[in-house]
Amino acid sequence: AFVRQQKAVMTRPDSRPGLSSIRCPTLVLVGEGDQLTPPALSEEMAALIPNSRLVSVPDSGHLSTLEKPEAVTKALVEWMES
Repeated sequence: AFVRQQKAVMTRPDSRPGLSSIRCPTLVLVGEGDQLTPPALSEEMAALIPNSRLVSVPDSGHLSTLEKPEAVTKALVEWMES
């Protein structure tokens, strides 16, 4: 299952060209130490999505929801209340 998932990820189309058409509120959240989806890629996504918010979770990697659940929850609550 893991190998199939990785092959699917590697062959999926690039979605960056369509990001500018997103019109709903969007939070881009990344662990500051994420090596699988580095913060620079999240910065690029946030820059392409109009009126999006980028949050970098300190001291976490790709699994920020498990590594820093309080920080992720705080970011989500603040975003939803804004």
